[in-house]
Amino acid sequence: MWWQYGIAVCMVAFLILTLYGIRLLRRADAALKQAEAALREVQQQVTQTTGESERLFKASTVLVEDLQGKLTAADAWFKAANETGEAMNRVSRSVKVMSQTVEHSVLEARRAVHNNQDTVNDLMELTTAGIHLWHRLQACKRSKSKE
Repeated sequence: MWWQYGIAVCMVAFLILTLYGIRLLRRADAALKQAEAALREVQQQVTQTTGESERLFKASTVLVEDLQGKLTAADAWFKAANETGEAMNRVSRSVKVMSQTVEHSVLEARRAVHNNQDTVNDLMELTTAGIHLWHRLQACKRSKSKE
């Protein structure tokens, strides 16, 4: 009869072990379902993050292209400003050269007037002397004709 008690104890132990095994499998199944749900949520978040990253990358690309265009325009503006500055320097140098030429011409004119003033004075004296001489000659002719 002991062997029957032993078999009964083994059967009860097997039933308890089976019940614990079933309970363990149910818990494992619930944990797997929770893990699957968490993985789906993570996958959904990854998909959303990927979409947002792509939109951000596209926006960044557009921004960089716009910035590059503006920098190109600004570069052209700076080149134009530089060329304008160079043109202003050339105009300034031309004005300086013209000013120096005018100043030199004025100085030469002053020298010429000063040098020619003596000549003009001499010419005036000679003309005045010539006129006096002519008047005397005329007076002498008149006096000879009266005699």
